Amino acid sequence: MPDPAVSDALLATKLSVPRGPKAAVRRQRLLDQLDTGVQGPVTLVAGPAGAGKSALLSSWIAEDRPPGPVAWLSLATDDADRRRFWRGVLAALAKATGDEAVAALAVSPREPMRMGLVAPALADALEGAKQPVVLVLDDFHEVIEAVHEDLERLVRFPPPALRLVIVTRADPPIGLGRLRLDGNLTEIRAADLSFSLDEADALFRALDVVLAPDDLETLWRRTEGWAAALRLAAVSLRDHPDPRAFIEHFAGTDATISDYLVSEVLARQPPELRDFLLRTSVVGTLSADLADALTGATGGRAMLARLEHGGVLTTPLDERGTWHRYHPLFAELLRAELRAQLPDEVAELHRRAATWLAARGDNAAALRHAAAGGAWELAADLTTTRWFPMMVNGEMGTLRPILETMPRRFVEASPELALAFGGALLARGDYAGAQPYLRRAEEGEALVPPERRAPFAASRAAMGLYEGRLRGDPKAALWAARELRDQAAVLDSGDLSSGVRSFVLGQLGIVELWTGDLDSAIAHLERAYANALDGGNDWTALAATAHLAVARAFRGELQRALRRADEAVTLAVRRGWGRSEPAGAAYCVQAAIAIQRGQRERAEGLVSLASEALHETRERPLRAVHALNRALLLSDAGEPEDALNVLQVARDEVGDWPLLAPLEDQLLAREALLRAAVGERALGRALLERAERETAMSIPVANALARLSLLDGDPGAARALLAPHLADGDGAPADGAPVSVRAEAWLLDALALDALAEPDDAATSLERSLDLAEPAGLSRLIVEHGNRVRPLLHRHVRHGTAHPAMVGAALATIEHRGSEGSRAVAVLLAEPLSEREQAILRYLPTMMSNHEIAGELFVSVNTIKTHLKAIYRKLDASGRREAVQRGRDLGLMP
Repeated sequence: MPDPAVSDALLATKLSVPRGPKAAVRRQRLLDQLDTGVQGPVTLVAGPAGAGKSALLSSWIAEDRPPGPVAWLSLATDDADRRRFWRGVLAALAKATGDEAVAALAVSPREPMRMGLVAPALADALEGAKQPVVLVLDDFHEVIEAVHEDLERLVRFPPPALRLVIVTRADPPIGLGRLRLDGNLTEIRAADLSFSLDEADALFRALDVVLAPDDLETLWRRTEGWAAALRLAAVSLRDHPDPRAFIEHFAGTDATISDYLVSEVLARQPPELRDFLLRTSVVGTLSADLADALTGATGGRAMLARLEHGGVLTTPLDERGTWHRYHPLFAELLRAELRAQLPDEVAELHRRAATWLAARGDNAAALRHAAAGGAWELAADLTTTRWFPMMVNGEMGTLRPILETMPRRFVEASPELALAFGGALLARGDYAGAQPYLRRAEEGEALVPPERRAPFAASRAAMGLYEGRLRGDPKAALWAARELRDQAAVLDSGDLSSGVRSFVLGQLGIVELWTGDLDSAIAHLERAYANALDGGNDWTALAATAHLAVARAFRGELQRALRRADEAVTLAVRRGWGRSEPAGAAYCVQAAIAIQRGQRERAEGLVSLASEALHETRERPLRAVHALNRALLLSDAGEPEDALNVLQVARDEVGDWPLLAPLEDQLLAREALLRAAVGERALGRALLERAERETAMSIPVANALARLSLLDGDPGAARALLAPHLADGDGAPADGAPVSVRAEAWLLDALALDALAEPDDAATSLERSLDLAEPAGLSRLIVEHGNRVRPLLHRHVRHGTAHPAMVGAALATIEHRGSEGSRAVAVLLAEPLSEREQAILRYLPTMMSNHEIAGELFVSVNTIKTHLKAIYRKLDASGRREAVQRGRDLGLMP
């Protein structure tokens, strides 16, 4: 079993500020430069290995000079994965700040990785910081290729409280030129890091090395002030019989340093220490236990203590001195010497490192060592047992390069490896490339050892579900769902971990939701949610509860749906996943209910949030749900052409995916009514009648046809269409329809009866509609009919109703909208908008968030919020929508 304590300790070394070198020299000029740099957003400390970059930062922090808490992240090759990198960043910030909002942030394991998910959540979490937070990214050159685009976005729109310090050997391509022009970059380069003659003198004095002034100056010129060369020279000069002769032959070049390390350092070590150095050089960070595993001995602790005492070759990485790393120059040399002197042992040393790291939960490093040593049997074994948890945790980016370098014979001989490789390709979005491997896994299932067959079957079914959903292939998704249900025992197998079980159940439930099996979807999503909570898997819990909200909404269980949606949004915001796909699903449910309750401004805000979260969603039916909400808002705003266009685009995006019946009915009904609104009433009726011929008429379709009949002046036909769907006596649904469409049916029946001059029966039907609508707060279905329903409502108030508050509120809304539409608003601004406020006002009709507007205008989110308050005050507007309307009335915008 993995050892979480060791895994946590390995992470802690990345988050700890390394100790500075012994006999450190205080370099005031550089400390002052850092002080100045962190007043702005970005400081770059760039120089070659051994230039003293990390030592400078350690000294600066040790003197308590930073303006606020320091989050330190030491980077290595293993971190060259976007999710792994950002997890490290968030962990470092959480440790430094101790802030609950920061600690709650997380990187989603399967959401498409983009800075639009991380940066806004980070900015929100740091918004209330009382002092700046300094984030130091040490050895950033190790991860440049993987994350430079993310970092460029971060430095372009930095959170106001964040001060970024990048420590690197190579310049990152993050728009340094633009940062210089904007005055947002402080640079400390190799020339700055080079020791001055006075600093070199102070260094040698601190190391108890006494040199004549001429000899010191000669050495300083020959090394060009390179910190590593000066320190290494000082080690030999301390006891050298002829310092001048040594200095004459010593040069500060890479080649000379390498020669020096071989001849003067490595060759002079006792044989047992030299062997220790070579054999332990295969790992980046080293502890006594790991050293013993590599050497096969028991003296690792004593050896590390000897090396640390020397003060040059190793650096302790934590306060307790448990973890160490070799000086980068020395580590590179040791590995080269290991390959030259002990070539037959390299593979075995990597295998030992992989075994030790795997036992302690560091899967990515373990697999990398197995691959580096060509230990493919071990790599294959680790992959077959670790790949699915890595996929659930979003670590496929670190696994994929290992799989791609693995000899084909291993993948071809193992259905488990074939499945892992197919899963890696799916996670990358390469569906075509994944197919041969998934087929090979299916064909070879009988070759899987019996004790691993249940996890294999579950994993294979999950990949089928995952592929079908995200590739938009309903046949593949349905096939995988049927196969998994046929093997129901797999989901209850004791061989499955909680994480695997919750992931598989969640994928199954989502597929069942979008293919119309709501009962099964709810059952499986509830189980997925419970398993995810037990296993501490917040991402799976979020996906399950968000889709449960959707399923409950389509069942007409609005209160349950809203509770689930609120729960999902709370979890998403707390974890920094507010712009993720599951959060988008929850926003859609919240928006739909807000629309039905007539909460237009709230609904617009939720639709805007959903637009951000679903910007890149591959879940095609979810696009249709979002489009329906947008179309309803546009329709209510008197923009039927735009609303119709939104629905038509959604139809194209959904393609051949078979939408569940309630969603299909609502889309069809709304499209037909919008076509009538734009003058295409016959086409709208034809759409509904074709659906009626092809399937049994549902209540949303009947309601839409009844509305068209009322528009055509045929209330009798409207009543005939509604009759099969209206309940008798107790108001129970005739066909299990949701409360909203049942309430609408009774309202339409009331309008038809009113048109037929049957006021008493009309009043009865209207009261039944109100009986259903008021408990759920469904005011929109009444208000939507506007002046057509107003006389009926007035008469209903006079003759008595059990719902006077709802009727009164509906009448007030209808009459307010009518008065707004009948007169122009004449407003003279006592205080005109500034140029920047006018610029921001023009963005408000869009679906752009405050974060996106800030990015476009190159200002902070707080600045946008301040301007918005001023805009609302000057325009006497209560919110975004009203500000847009008043801006248009005043001619401030088109």
